[in-house]
Amino acid sequence: MSERDMKDFIDREAELGLLEEAWRKGGFAFVVVYGRRRVGKTRLLLEFAKGKQLFYYTAIEAPLEELREDFARAAKVQLKVPSSGDPIDLLEWLASTGQRILVVLDEFQYMVEADPSLPSRLQRSIDTTLSGSKVFLVICGSAVSFFERELMAYRSPLFGRGSLSLKLPPLGFPHVRRYLSNYPIEEAVLAYGAVGGTPAYLKLLDRSKSVLENLHYLLRLGSRFYEEAPNLLRQELREPRTYMGILAALASGGRRPSQLASAAGIDARALPKYLAVLEELDIVARIAKVGGRGSKLDFKDNYFRFWFAFAYKLRHLIETGFAQEAVEHVERELPSYMGPVYESLLRELLPNLYRAGLVPVRPVEVGSWWSGKVEIDVVAREPGRAAAFVEVKWRTVSGAEALELLRELEAKASATGLLPPESYYVLAVKRVKDQPPLPKHYKLLQLSDIEAAVSSASCLHGVQA
Repeated sequence: MSERDMKDFIDREAELGLLEEAWRKGGFAFVVVYGRRRVGKTRLLLEFAKGKQLFYYTAIEAPLEELREDFARAAKVQLKVPSSGDPIDLLEWLASTGQRILVVLDEFQYMVEADPSLPSRLQRSIDTTLSGSKVFLVICGSAVSFFERELMAYRSPLFGRGSLSLKLPPLGFPHVRRYLSNYPIEEAVLAYGAVGGTPAYLKLLDRSKSVLENLHYLLRLGSRFYEEAPNLLRQELREPRTYMGILAALASGGRRPSQLASAAGIDARALPKYLAVLEELDIVARIAKVGGRGSKLDFKDNYFRFWFAFAYKLRHLIETGFAQEAVEHVERELPSYMGPVYESLLRELLPNLYRAGLVPVRPVEVGSWWSGKVEIDVVAREPGRAAAFVEVKWRTVSGAEALELLRELEAKASATGLLPPESYYVLAVKRVKDQPPLPKHYKLLQLSDIEAAVSSASCLHGVQA
């Protein structure tokens, strides 16, 4: 892939490989590709389409008659054939030709909204006609709840018909680091903390400037970065204000259901259904209590973490022409904001750190631990064999301070009831000055170690998302 292509196509090689593998089988395929807006679905499919005969239709949100007219125009322009505007008719005609062709129906949820009979008619067509053809059919869309709860649910006519289903989440840090390869590692972590792993948001960064310099443009009225979060929630969700209330409370440190529900103006008993939708959208995630019951809620997508921590709270400054003052506020608060970001990053990277030999515990179980006022940021456990307890600090520490923090961590861990035959105590910081000699069960992780773990070949296999 050329350098120019890499700028447009950010690290979806694993998904591309799965699509190519399905294509090489030669027969009919029915593939579902879905994910939140801006994660790169269309770019992935256009990359996959290179060198293939293609019909690509992006549906519009319109009544059935208008939608069919639009579909017929697309068929006439791309395939040079008349069409009734019914996608089933076109698919069955393409099947009758015996040709190998890629058909992409993007924003498929709009097609079903206009014609609710479409999934059952497509199921019948697959069973009776398409299954013996060479048509490679991809349906794609950004309505995550529609795809997971309706289109692919057990009760759906299309359940079990798919050859491949790909949900595209935002990219993980190893692949963000690859895109931001010109940044020092600390700057790359800051960027990940501000924009997350959504390709469209990463492309908003001017990589010749620092993150703080970028914020002067990003935190500005009318900028895509500033407008995107509320726009996306309005497009994806029926009650955007409720979800914004929940996310704002979470960004302010709210963790208890009563706090989140109160901020959103809903009954606490209704909260789980809203949280389930935010989890489906990869905006939030539950952090398990290792070795115990319960979980805690945290942001999974750092773009939304940053937006609700800063853009939402500072909107009055931004919208009244005081964007400079808003950026200055962010600069002051950034060190405390980055603590939870770094903690989340450590949980994400534990498999990479294990493969690189930097954390000597296979992360079979990953989460946190808490009881009363005692909390351990990150816990990784291989039940019955070993556990690693991790304290995370987004700052530079002296060797003496590092040793003291590790001793305090060991004392906290002794109260967890999780101590297996091998226990390790890990301090993750930006860097350590005058690193002291440490006993074998004490480990230090610095940003240089994060760099080594994510740049090793071992982190670039598997699903790169």
